[in-house]
Order: sequence, then structure tokens, then C-alpha cells
Amino acid sequence: MPNIDENAKNFELTRASWFGNAVSLRRNALGLTASELSRRTAELGYPISRGAVAKIESNLRSGKVDVTEVLVLAAALDIPPVLLLFPQLSTDGGAVVLPGVLAKEDDAVRWVLGQVSFPQEFQSSRNELEGRPNPPNDGVNLMAAMTALEEAVETRISLVHHLHEAQEDPAETRNAQHMLERNSEQIEAIRKEIRDTRAALWGTRSSNDDAEAAPDD
Repeated sequence: MPNIDENAKNFELTRASWFGNAVSLRRNALGLTASELSRRTAELGYPISRGAVAKIESNLRSGKVDVTEVLVLAAALDIPPVLLLFPQLSTDGGAVVLPGVLAKEDDAVRWVLGQVSFPQEFQSSRNELEGRPNPPNDGVNLMAAMTALEEAVETRISLVHHLHEAQEDPAETRNAQHMLERNSEQIEAIRKEIRDTRAALWGTRSSNDDAEAAPDD
């Protein structure tokens, strides 16, 4: 048993229990036996024995949850890993995200996905959130920038298609070319934001910083 205080141990057991219960629910929803699930994990290159599956589902491993097993079981059960950790997404349920810290399950999932810096605390007795949302941190900013880049690239694909269709109309062609130029500028700005945010997040230098620091020839 880990040499940790009672509240910490209860938190560990609670989170492991939710994970094990989610594995069991999903396995039964798919009509799989523990042996069949074990075979699926073996096919994925990381065999988890039937006995280990049973212990995970019954929370008989002193609250321990292996990150590798979370990923492999999620793949074997055809479910996003985050839903094995927070299975009450889209309900009114709450999740203990840290010892003594209760949050809405949906907010906890957004935290794991990098959409919020930390979930707001939730008072189940009053069924309401406490305090204000946390301001975005560097990780959230990076995730947002990546989403923005994906959207900008999708827009560029549409603009290129529109440009090809507008070849017979000079005015519309010029307009499409102008929109493509603005889109290119937007993409470059987002890419710079991603580089800068990564540098701030991990404490590294961005490529732009390196270029500015390089001595002249």
C-alpha cells in the first residue's frame, strides 16, 4: 500500500473504481467476455490477461491504473480513452478530479481534452458551479491554435476549389485569389502562434527566436 494519507488513498481508489466500472460496462455493451477482451488486447500487441481484466473491473489492484492499459483497453473496446476515465460525460454527474475537488463530468473531460485550464469546482448539494472559469493556460492556447489551424486549412481547400470554378469570371477569380492570400496570411500567423505557444509551454525557443538570435554573416 502506498504511504499516503487517507484522502489521497480514497481518491486513488475512487478514480480506479470509475475506470474499472467503465471497462466492465463497455465490455458488456459489446457482448464480450473477459477472455475475448483479453484476446483483443493481445491482437493489439499488449496482452492484458483475463485475470487482469477481472481485477481492473473489480478494483482489486489497490487503486492502481496503468496508462498503457487505459490506451490499450480503449482501443480494444472501441472507445475514446477519456470516456474510460470519465464515463458520465453528457449526464448531470460529477467527477472527483483531485482529492476533495468535485467537478462536472463534462468539464472534467474538457480539461483532459485541453479545452479548459482546470474544471470549475461543483457543489453537488446546491447543484451549481463555484467561482469563475480559469483563464486559458499555454496548453489550452496550443490546443485552440491547433483547432484554428485545422479550420483554416479546411477553408483553404474550399477556396482553392472555388478558384478553379471561377476561372471563367475574372472579377470572381481576383476575389478568390485575394481570399486565398488572406487565408495564407492567417495560416502563417496561426503557425507562428503555435510555435510561440509550444515554446512557452515547454520552455524551449521557437524557430523565430533562433533566427533572430543567429549572428549575421
